[in-house]
Amino acid sequence: MKLRPIPAAAAAPIAAVLLSVGGCFDCPDTLVTLDELIGEYNANADAVPRLWARAKIAVSLRAEDGMEITWGSTSSVATPNGLLLLWKRRPLGPHDFVLIGRETAAVELFRLGSNTRQGEYYFWFRFGGRGGAWYGHLDRAGAPGVRGLPIDPMQLLSVLSICRLPDDPTGLPTVAMSMQNKRDDCAYVVTYIDRQAVSGRVLLMRELFFRWSDEKPRHPYKINLLDPAGRRVLTAELSDYRPIDVSDLDDPPDFDPVMPTDIKIVSHDVGGLKTAVRKIHVVLSAMTAADVADPVATEFQPPPGVVPVEVDRHVPPPKPRRPSGGGAK
Repeated sequence: MKLRPIPAAAAAPIAAVLLSVGGCFDCPDTLVTLDELIGEYNANADAVPRLWARAKIAVSLRAEDGMEITWGSTSSVATPNGLLLLWKRRPLGPHDFVLIGRETAAVELFRLGSNTRQGEYYFWFRFGGRGGAWYGHLDRAGAPGVRGLPIDPMQLLSVLSICRLPDDPTGLPTVAMSMQNKRDDCAYVVTYIDRQAVSGRVLLMRELFFRWSDEKPRHPYKINLLDPAGRRVLTAELSDYRPIDVSDLDDPPDFDPVMPTDIKIVSHDVGGLKTAVRKIHVVLSAMTAADVADPVATEFQPPPGVVPVEVDRHVPPPKPRRPSGGGAK
């Protein structure tokens, strides 16, 4: 059988298909180990014991009646309308943390955070006549039976990329690594693994995507948060890494730690459940580790007139568990 030559007009699309099937040809031949990657990440995270930052925030919420509420702006001409505060308490958390959205200096529209003294995590908002408040207990975060929380502050804290990852591969929590070999998206994919609160089941909690490159810095550029079934419930895209001012620390590091200052978060509807928080876009500035705020600011105090919902009311407290490797929880 005589083969006919492929017309020039058809050659380019066929070549593109063959290249996509054949995999990525742009990924480096060299790579770092998981220990090296986590070591770099933790060195940067450990250099930031606390954080104060101004924030431009844009939020899209879906009310119970289906109406979508959009507030805020992250444009270059907008002024900051929020604050981000963080105090680290234990190597792997939990921590004291809050993201505050404001209409004016005296009028707050929402808070999302956790407080270790209270032992609670929470989210509340109030826009005009609409509002809601939800809270749960830190030792039951992510447990079976927790329902109704629009967005999980405990997982959201991970997108800041300045909180330590476990570095002991022999116990829980721990991390494992795979390689993503996609065209124009070569990545080290680090999966965080831990026991679910109360049930004790071992679950995949989140995926962190680091640049697999010989030229670009190895920082997380995307994070997927996973539900107990392994489905993506939230995706955060991270970019524009900038230094944090650590000059006021008693023992400042000899390098400038960095964090993403452009964070785009999208919630995914899964299992027929529609999320109340649709999108959050945060642009940070003036990041500092100086001691300029009071941790009491992270406490859960719902706004007047809003009745809080206890999302783990029917979930029993976890039974004491023998500690395993991987650091404190």
